[in-house]
Amino acid sequence: MKFPIMRTDQFLSLAYKDQLQLISHSGKLKNSFIENGYQFSLYKVKDFYVELKRNIHELSFEKITALDYSDLPAQYK
Repeated sequence: MKFPIMRTDQFLSLAYKDQLQLISHSGKLKNSFIENGYQFSLYKVKDFYVELKRNIHELSFEKITALDYSDLPAQYK
């Protein structure tokens, strides 16, 4: 599946499966760390960033957050 250039709001409107597919095909891992039983991974996708929060005990994603550079938390800058 080919994804056009998009903004964070367009990314968030995609189905969960399509979000993961876009991250898998176009995302570049920028940072990853484990804290309190969760793995946080930051990917650069197109012109924005996506943070994945994954429960390491259940191996499931709990949250996908799309962010512009200006909105990145301090631990990623």
